[in-house]
Amino acid sequence: MLELKEYMFNFEGGGWNRVMAKTRRGAITLARNKYKDSEHTILIEESVRLCTKEDYDAHMAMFY
Repeated sequence: MLELKEYMFNFEGGGWNRVMAKTRRGAITLARNKYKDSEHTILIEESVRLCTKEDYDAHMAMFY
């Protein structure tokens, strides 16, 4: 059985978020469904990637 992994992705025009999924394809589906009703959070599918600690820390540094 596959375990859940954290995937990070970006939106057109800026911004990012994360989802937990077993596969990259699953992460794309989750993200697409989660933000499908918003005109401001359009998923860039090519940006979906496994979230590393370094990646997460770099993105969170934008808030400090």
